[in-house]
Amino acid sequence: MRRVTRDVLATLEWRIPSWLAYWGAVGLCLFGWSIAALVWAYQIYTGLHITGLRHPVMWGAYITSFVFWIGIAHSGTLISAILFLLRAHWRTTLARAAETMTIVAVMTAGIFPILHLGRAWLFYWLVPYPNERGLWVNFASPLIWDATAVGTYFVVSVLFWFLALIPDFAVVRDHSRGWRRWIFERLALGWTGTAAEWRHFRTAYTLLAALIAVLVVSVHSIVSWDFAVAVVPGWHSTIFAPYFVVGAIFSGLAMLLTLMVPGRFLLEIKDYV
Repeated sequence: MRRVTRDVLATLEWRIPSWLAYWGAVGLCLFGWSIAALVWAYQIYTGLHITGLRHPVMWGAYITSFVFWIGIAHSGTLISAILFLLRAHWRTTLARAAETMTIVAVMTAGIFPILHLGRAWLFYWLVPYPNERGLWVNFASPLIWDATAVGTYFVVSVLFWFLALIPDFAVVRDHSRGWRRWIFERLALGWTGTAAEWRHFRTAYTLLAALIAVLVVSVHSIVSWDFAVAVVPGWHSTIFAPYFVVGAIFSGLAMLLTLMVPGRFLLEIKDYV
């Protein structure tokens, strides 16, 4: 067990291969974000017509990208939760990557409905709250369904991810010094590893895993209704809900492999993954 702890903690240290790979990826992402911000600013200035969004194609590439990222998000936590409920102990090698992938994918997916809005800075109008305008949201709009479903799923996924990391934060806290120890002390929430803490931990984690297993199916079914409620030949069908759920599992597994295969070499954890 000490060897496992030592090898895993070693991934937090800055090494030349992983350091270069990490900052290279950060630089590439910043460059991509800069280009995307310029294009989005041009879209805001000239209007949505430059994206080719017109009748009968009202969403186009935005809805395709949204569904792609939501599918990845749902399957990531679903894989972790289902394997936990089935007591598959080998899930520990991929659970953290799958759960983290879910959170990043949900945040990315949430960008696309906002980009689709004509005035993106007023996206919070999609949230039903008392306001001085005296207006209420249109609950028949797929935008409202997506905002509610994805928001709920994001909150539960973050809780599931953070709860599982609390014992890990405590281990890092006990092996760290200085500012790093101060940070992990707060993240560990006073975890000491007593029998009572582990009992409460397992109960809460099991309940969240069961809730997520249900949420994945329900939320992705709601996303599929963005298409199914449209009176478009080939789309107005009841098969869309199970079709989207199954498709999400395939795309999520593919993305998880895309992350894990290079990650096990860059982080030098081939003995555990």
